[in-house]
Order: sequence, then structure tokens, then C-alpha cells
Amino acid sequence: MWTTAQRRRLTETPYADALERHASAGIANFHALPIGSLAHAPDPEDSRHARQTLRLFGTELLATQMTLGSPELDSFFRAHRTLARTRRLTAEAFGADETHYVTTGTTGANQIALEALRVQGARVLVDRSTHQSVHYALDRLGAEVTHAATAPDDAEHGVITALRRAAAEGAPFDVVVIGVSAYDGALVQMRRFLAALHELTATAGCRVLVDEAWTAIHAFHPVLRRNAAVPCIREALDDHPDWPASFLVTQSAHKSMLALRQGSYLHVVGPESLRADVHAAVYRVHTTSPSLPIVASLDVARAHAVAEGERLVDRALILADRIRDLGHATPGLAVHEPLRGGGGAYQVDPMKVHLHLGSPERAHEVRRELFDEYGVFVSRQDGPTLLFTVHVGVTPEQVDVLAEGLQAVCGGSAAPESVLGGRYVIAYPPGIPLQVPGEHLAALPERRAGEELYSTF
Repeated sequence: MWTTAQRRRLTETPYADALERHASAGIANFHALPIGSLAHAPDPEDSRHARQTLRLFGTELLATQMTLGSPELDSFFRAHRTLARTRRLTAEAFGADETHYVTTGTTGANQIALEALRVQGARVLVDRSTHQSVHYALDRLGAEVTHAATAPDDAEHGVITALRRAAAEGAPFDVVVIGVSAYDGALVQMRRFLAALHELTATAGCRVLVDEAWTAIHAFHPVLRRNAAVPCIREALDDHPDWPASFLVTQSAHKSMLALRQGSYLHVVGPESLRADVHAAVYRVHTTSPSLPIVASLDVARAHAVAEGERLVDRALILADRIRDLGHATPGLAVHEPLRGGGGAYQVDPMKVHLHLGSPERAHEVRRELFDEYGVFVSRQDGPTLLFTVHVGVTPEQVDVLAEGLQAVCGGSAAPESVLGGRYVIAYPPGIPLQVPGEHLAALPERRAGEELYSTF
């Protein structure tokens, strides 16, 4: 994907290096953040709470907690030195025109993006399954919202269907918002989606927010990159240079890359006017107290992904297949495929594994025993299935422990049934609304004896 010279440059970490130098300098800070002083000047009379803080976070992390007006550490809102350089390197690595670092998660990145897209009073088409941050921001900004829903086996994404209908009615949308990587491993087929989007907006253009929260690391693997948002958008725009389209892509870097929690990327693929609007939106929306450790971790995460991403994703794919093999071979387990048939609007993330336990009760019991007895945390329970997210931090040794636990807990169980009875309400993951404005919940039928409603958290 890169030449040797590009790879060498893209694995530099200018901001993280600068923060590390400042953290080790023992600077006496007469501004703010007293927590940082614990790293260099502990008071012999410190309370047990201060000592607990040191135990929890260590001197190295505490030393990076600073609000320092150092030219080398740059200005977060008017970056022109180290932060500007690391953001340029990150944009180049992903294929964006510009990249911003966000230290308030993709919740904050989505709010910044919608502010930049000027949705106030605009007609906005929203993928029904997008994160709550999108829905709340659109409501706060006063957008005219239409929701589009897509079933996993639909041949065409619901957003495209709604765009076709709007075009036929002569009432096009101003902004489109779509979530392309779900927590459960359903990935929008980006090339197919973008081809249809171009067909419908080739002359009129479009402004699009793409929430790719779960799969930022895919851009660094030669196979998975073929469906990654920014590379696919870049390819579509290169194929259609006259297409007046612009895109903002948000990613929760901490979900799949080596970034601290709440570290998020906001990529811009579009004209200079959009980049200026994003700069202004960052200034208006982002916290004025950004976390310097999170900023540095986003710098390191990109360098690490360039240097090690392909190898680590390959390892994760092998480990995911090993868990699937366990599902096929272990009595009481079965491998659940969330998308049947294929060829529709979605494809499956191969780094996600669903194991079927036969019933919600059994899945809950196995999930609890894996955690209590083996120290294994299972990502999600969705009714009778457990979801294992095999990220690049999962090691072969951890899968060994999981295999031991599954074989011990499930080995004597009967094979799960393929057809389930009952009705279940699954209120997960957090952030995906069960209901949006204009929808009405139908009354649930009276429960039969012994039938339960499950809400899994």
C-alpha cells in the first residue's frame, strides 16, 4: 500500500514524541491539572487517595496530564507544528484530504461533523441504526429528518431506496448520514453503496456523514481495505472526478486500533470550503480541554497500524477462525451467521464471531461462567448468541483460555436448537435507539407461562 519511504514517514510519531519529552522534563506547572504534579513532586503528606491515584494510573500517564502552552506541543485549535504534522500523516495513511483528532469519542466527532455539514433547516436522510449522537445532534440543530431502515437481507440499502424515492418525487435530500460498521459485524458494502449514490447524485452532488465506528483498522489490511470507508470514497471520487460530492468519516479509533478510550478520527474528503467548515465546527463543539494523552495515542495508533496493522489483522482473522472451529466442534455450540445468502447491502466483518447457545438463558449462563471462572469477557449477548470481537489486541494465549472455558462449560450440553420460540427485546448496544421520533411501539402480546422478555446489557 505504501513505498518504503512512505512507510518510514507514516510510522513517525511527532506529537507523541513531543509529549514524551515534556512529560519527562518535570516542569513546574502554575496553571492547572494538579493531578500531573503527583508524577514529579509527590508530597510526603499525600493522602491515601493521592497514593491510590498513583497506583491506578502510574507516574508515566500522570506526567502526560498537562495543559502546557508549549510551541512544540502545538495549539489544538490552530495547529501548525507537531499536531498539524501528525494529522497530515494520518490523513495520508487513510487516504483523506484532512484528518482531525477528537478526544471526546465518536459521539463528539459526529456532533462536529453535523455542525460542519450545516444541517440546520436542511432535509437530512438518516440511516435508522446510526448512533444516538447523530439523532440527538440533528434534533438539537433543527434538521428536517427522514429515517431509512435496512433489513440485513435487503438487496439495496434503505438509504439508497429512500434517495431513489426522493429523486422520483423531485424532493432530494441535502445531507445523508449512514452507519457502515455495526457492533455486530454487519458492514455496508461500500463500493456498491457509493456506486448507487453516484448514480443518484452525479450532477446534484451530496454531503455525506459516514460513521465507521468499529472498523478503522480495516484501512490497513490489503483485503479488508477494499471495503473500508475512506479508501472506497477516494476510489469513487477518483473514478468520477466531476462528482460534486463531499464526505466526512468518523471512526472510534479506540475500538479497533491502539488508541486510548475516546480517541476518534474525523476524516474530511472534500473541497477546501468543507475543510474550513470542519475547522470552525471543531472550535465550536470540541472541548477546550482536550486530553493530550488521547491526542498522542491517536498519533501512535496510526503509526502502529501502518507498521503492524496487516500482521495483527492477519493474526486476528486466524484466531477468529479458530473460535469458529470451536463452535463447530464443541457440543452445545453452533456458529451463527448473522447474514444469510449474501449479495445484499451488507457483508460480514470476519473479525466478529457469533456462537449460538440454543437459548437466551443458556447464553447468559455461559457468558457469566466464562467471566467468573475463566476471566473471559464476552462482547455481547444477543438473545441465544454470544458475540466475540476478535480485535488486534487478542492473543493466541487468550483464545487458549477461551477454548478451555467453552469446552468445560459447554462440552456436556446438547446441541442448540435451530428454531427458537418466544419474543425478546434486546436493548443493546448502548447508543443505538430502539425507537426514533415518529415510530410507535406495538403492544406486545400476552406472555405465555414461563416466557420471559430479555434486555441484555
